[in-house]
Amino acid sequence: MRLCVINCSLQNELRSLGYTVLGLHPKPGIHDLPGLLAEHRFEPDVVIQQETLGPRVLLQALDKVPGLKVFWSIDTHLNAFWQVEYVRLFDLVCSTQRNWSGYLQKLTGIPTYWLPWFGQRLPWKGWEQRPRQVGFVGRVTEHRPSRQRFVDFLRREFQMELVQDVSFQQLLAFYRETRLAPNESIFGEINFRLFEAASCGCLVLNPAGIPGLEETFLPDREIGVFSHALELKAKINHYSRNQRLAEQMAKAAWARVQEEHLAIHRAQRLLELVTQATGRSSSRSEPPALSWALTLYRLWQARRAPIATEGLRHLLLALPESPRKREALLGFWLGTHQGNLVLHDLRALLQSDLPFGNDQALARIASLAALHLGEPALSKAFWLRRQKHSGHAPRPPRTPLEMYRFWGGTFQREDRLARPGLPFDHERHVPESTLECLILAHRLDSREMNVCRAMDAMLDKQSGFEPLRLSLLSHLTLHQPSNWLAGLKLGLVNLQGFRLEEGMEELHLAVLRAEQHGETRKLNNALAATDPDGSIRVALSM
Repeated sequence: MRLCVINCSLQNELRSLGYTVLGLHPKPGIHDLPGLLAEHRFEPDVVIQQETLGPRVLLQALDKVPGLKVFWSIDTHLNAFWQVEYVRLFDLVCSTQRNWSGYLQKLTGIPTYWLPWFGQRLPWKGWEQRPRQVGFVGRVTEHRPSRQRFVDFLRREFQMELVQDVSFQQLLAFYRETRLAPNESIFGEINFRLFEAASCGCLVLNPAGIPGLEETFLPDREIGVFSHALELKAKINHYSRNQRLAEQMAKAAWARVQEEHLAIHRAQRLLELVTQATGRSSSRSEPPALSWALTLYRLWQARRAPIATEGLRHLLLALPESPRKREALLGFWLGTHQGNLVLHDLRALLQSDLPFGNDQALARIASLAALHLGEPALSKAFWLRRQKHSGHAPRPPRTPLEMYRFWGGTFQREDRLARPGLPFDHERHVPESTLECLILAHRLDSREMNVCRAMDAMLDKQSGFEPLRLSLLSHLTLHQPSNWLAGLKLGLVNLQGFRLEEGMEELHLAVLRAEQHGETRKLNNALAATDPDGSIRVALSM
């Protein structure tokens, strides 16, 4: 089998397994894949592209290359908002994140599999040879305030040593001198640091509740896990007092890496998936030109497109007519502040005899675009069109706020809760997730507490949105000072974000409010459910 791999970290392992491998490392930007292959006079059976972090590589004309095309998404938790279009150009997709692999397949229909990152083959080094008790490698900047608080907390409590901007070999050398390695994540992802520190024989202390984590390393046997600052503090104290146990756990994780989580294991799994997919007919549901244009459109929405706005406009207008083209054009006109063109297209869609005029997804985007223009009657007209063909007959939304909530509910039923990685701009984006609809509803009337509660309930299990939850819960407690449950949640979110003093202050207030209302037992039950190790109750002297 002849493999062409683009920016692939498994290149050497694939070659070691006996395959002919052409490794390409093009610079960031758009590249014509047939042209790249022609330059090297190489005809592959399989093309494998690995996502590059930072400036990205986009492959054009994938459909002109025969054979199987595979995409390995590395930062799916930050880039699914555009990769949900790009992966449609491939036959097989992998993701380092278990939950996001399911999400991509659900939205695209492209077979998608979980292929986690990997560790390093390194010899074991006993802890008696390690001078550093607690250490962390990672860049701390103003753009990552949560990491700054995480680092400040650990430096204050445990004199943790921080290193930044080091080479990969220096990173490994640092962790091989370290015993305990606290980890943090952006959006509840399994990250590189988990595998790197475990490879080096550290006991990793990782955020809990991440999908796939327990299948990668066993909590309390191979790694420690925590949910908030107080629990992390208790765990570090516990393992510092029980060094022998901590080292046993670290060695078990190190052994797990050597047995299951090396690059060769990922290469073998990838080839297994390729072999299973080879010969299977592709089931692409839309033309490649549409997927390509929409990939660039999604990147343009995030101000990251490697194409000028005028070039994107020509690309979108040149597409054959389809509902998804029309959705993108509505978003494009809004994003370029051309409300007159949005209104023109909406009226044309409402009156036209297009074969896809009754498409429900298009009707939703059209209704939301009309709301953006301050055209509630037009928005309702698209709502009525959608309901006419949906078979449901609920009461029509009476206000723009109710309309946003209705459409937010439809996104929620499709599991389109949020678009992490895309900075939502209410002035230039049509909402395309539950969270975005609720944000706009909240902007219409910040006194509507039901919207705040709905947003918080939705984000309760979503990592990475703690700053927004802090704002929501602060708003709720301000307007409902006797609501001890909101105060309890606010305290917990503060602790999750390593705001220790603020968190304890809110928790003490919540306890006081519950006592005043004779609901201490309810508070204790709620607290027990979120404080299994008891560290919060110890701090509260309960």
